[in-house]
Amino acid sequence: MGWNEPNMAPGMSARMATALAARSFRGARALAAVVIACGAGWCAAGGGAGSYTLDWHGAGEVLEYRSCGCADSCWVASVKRLATRQTLAQLRCDCEKAYARVGANVSETPYADSCSAFERPGDKPQAIRQALEALLGR
Repeated sequence: MGWNEPNMAPGMSARMATALAARSFRGARALAAVVIACGAGWCAAGGGAGSYTLDWHGAGEVLEYRSCGCADSCWVASVKRLATRQTLAQLRCDCEKAYARVGANVSETPYADSCSAFERPGDKPQAIRQALEALLGR
């Protein structure tokens, strides 16, 4: 007789039921770990899909963009050297104001009182690229 025989599916052995229960418990523990990590702030805010690259023509460089919330009004765009991943320039919007940073280990400075220049329908990637090109003097 199995330990949980009345609730087991027909044809399921007690050994199978035990293995299934153990697997379900491990899955529940993994889910609990994810919930705890997100509650501690270790998950990306805003439900973004991570970073991705935008069109950039600098040899040996990449322009990375990631959204951080506010219906894509919170974002960070960084030009990085591919070989070292060193940030050459960064532009970000905090849902209201824009900030910029040029060079490594440099504090960011206010760039604009609003992010509206980057919110033109269909032109956002181009506007970000042009601003970063100007910051880098290109």
